[in-house]
Amino acid sequence: MQKDDKTSLSLKSPKSNKHKQRGSAASSNTVTIQVKRKRVLSKKTGEVKNPAKETTIETNQKQIVNEKVNKPKPQFKQGKNNNEKNKKRDKSDKDQKIENFEEKELHLKTKKKKNQNLAKKQDSEIDLIPQHQFEKPTEPIKRDVEIPSSITVGELAQKMAVKSSELIKVMMGMGVMATINQSLDQDTAILIVEEMGHVAIGKNNATEESILKTEPSKQEKVEARPPIVTIMGHVDHGKTSLLDYIRKTKIVTSEAGGITQHIGAYRVTTDKGTMITFLDTPGHAAFSAMRARGAQITDIIVLVVSADDGVMPQTEEAIEHAQSSKVPIIVAINKIDKENADPEKVQNELSKKNVISEEWGGDTIFTKISALNGDGIDSLLDSISLQAEILELKAPKNGPADGTVIESSLDKGRGPVATILVKNGTLHKKDFILVGKEFGRVRAMYDEFNNEVLSVEPGCPAVVTGLSGTPNVGDQLMSTNDEKRIREVASMRESKQKEIEMQAKQKNFSIDDFNASSTSNKKRIENFLIKTDVQGSCEAITASLKKIDNDDVGLEIIYSGVGGITESDVNLAQTSNAKIIGFNVRADSKAKKIIETNQLDLKYFSVIYELLDNVKQDLSGLLDPDIKEEIIGIAEVKDVFRSSKFGAIAGSMVIEGTIQKEQPIRVLRDNIVIYEGELESLRRFKDDVKEVKSGTECGIGVKNYNDIKNGDQIEVYKRIEIKRSI
Repeated sequence: MQKDDKTSLSLKSPKSNKHKQRGSAASSNTVTIQVKRKRVLSKKTGEVKNPAKETTIETNQKQIVNEKVNKPKPQFKQGKNNNEKNKKRDKSDKDQKIENFEEKELHLKTKKKKNQNLAKKQDSEIDLIPQHQFEKPTEPIKRDVEIPSSITVGELAQKMAVKSSELIKVMMGMGVMATINQSLDQDTAILIVEEMGHVAIGKNNATEESILKTEPSKQEKVEARPPIVTIMGHVDHGKTSLLDYIRKTKIVTSEAGGITQHIGAYRVTTDKGTMITFLDTPGHAAFSAMRARGAQITDIIVLVVSADDGVMPQTEEAIEHAQSSKVPIIVAINKIDKENADPEKVQNELSKKNVISEEWGGDTIFTKISALNGDGIDSLLDSISLQAEILELKAPKNGPADGTVIESSLDKGRGPVATILVKNGTLHKKDFILVGKEFGRVRAMYDEFNNEVLSVEPGCPAVVTGLSGTPNVGDQLMSTNDEKRIREVASMRESKQKEIEMQAKQKNFSIDDFNASSTSNKKRIENFLIKTDVQGSCEAITASLKKIDNDDVGLEIIYSGVGGITESDVNLAQTSNAKIIGFNVRADSKAKKIIETNQLDLKYFSVIYELLDNVKQDLSGLLDPDIKEEIIGIAEVKDVFRSSKFGAIAGSMVIEGTIQKEQPIRVLRDNIVIYEGELESLRRFKDDVKEVKSGTECGIGVKNYNDIKNGDQIEVYKRIEIKRSI
């Protein structure tokens, strides 16, 4: 198939403008190019074959130029006139323009069919499909699962990339019953992972000891340190008064109720220049754990016993703590200035507890003192110094510090505050410290007089700020320059604590327990929220309240902490219907508004035994009273009369006590109860009376009962409610 295309192009020579100006015809300067092209299209593919080209050039001038595209340019001889040169120049310009247009025309693109482009796109897409198509795995994916010493079911499912429900189903098939939050040990987790077709890798967690391992201090750097002396004894035997006289202060006047409820640390320099660190412990029974900690961290125990009171329960407990921790005891017999003082009695009672004085052949130092006027105080200090020299108390002064938390609290301005006692090394400001599960950097340190210090040496107490939270009393303190190591250990301890708390909340039920709980009466539970000023008091109050046990009522502490009562605490108490107890703390303004609006129960206390008595009273109010029956009168039936209005009327003689109309009765026949009810009428002759005394006759009508016979006894009794207490 052949097609002819003709294209006309118009060109104007450079002289065309001049001719126009001269008034010549516009057509005389026009050049017409006719390009004749032939395209041969194949029937099958439609591709263009080699076309034939013919070019015809027509002009209106005297000469007609017909040249082919590849024809060489003619050469002219020199020496011709200027007119011929101008003509040749014009001709060459026209030829050049014609060639340019011919080239443009010959390179025109032919139109292609749309179907051809679509076919090519489809072919390219077909070639790319196998490369991007998802191939279904032919075998299950095996994963390497690292298993620590303890892992929860949810974490194990996440590591194996399976749903928790599927994992629990597999565990139930293996006989392991656990919820998503329960922890599994390493051996059980390895069996479960292998059962599901994965590879289990046991991961041995680095222990705290290996992380916190430090180089032992050299013996040559060990230096003498002040002795740590703990004053222990019964309540109101004069422990704090003795310390007040030594320190020349008045702590007793600032203590609520005149009793010590905190553990305090103080440094005292004697007249001979010897420095002694004193720890004052509470004597109340609730602070047993606090006294035990004092006995564990001390070097010498001064046991204060009142000469007029003798050995008391807390005195015996202090002796047990001292003997269990193998700490030497110095007995201070106080209040010898009183008239009824009997030091010999104290020595006799203590000898029964295996505390024998040196005068009687023992190894315990006894001193007689008076904390009021200072008699024997110097002798006591000399005895402490002598005992310290015998013990040869030494500790490394250089190196990282380690110690014990004596007390902790939450200060509104300074944040978490901990009273610590350094035993080894020196604690400096800006050191990184780890205390239990809390960590931080020492922001500031203060002595017992609230003066800021830059370093704390062995055997010295200090108040430290900068911790992440309030540590527990008795937690061990260590300092280092490696913050990363401290954070790692703190996170490990925190995760362990959460795991322990989670396991404590989980309860194991059995069918027997369920049946027992369903048949028995429901136990009434009272919720409490407790906020205290220091951690030691919080611990003592919580432990004392948990000891309150009763079959019918109980208490649950939903939260206990240190610091003031905040808005979040009140909201928690409101949602859990709990009573709020503040021990030496107060509620802020926002918390007070919520308490007043919702009429929540808030009580403040400053003495621990008042708090315990109040809680016991509240729980006692929840107890149902005991019902006691008391027989107040007995009447014997002599004859029975019939009445149309009351039915059978028993003519009776009161043989014992008093018959009262408003009280319940029992009808007895041959000493067997045959009816219980109440009286409908009680008459003396024809008059209605409320009571009839012993030895008189009366008519008794029993309500809704007519089967009364001669010889029956009518017993009148009353119910008395007796309040129960815990």
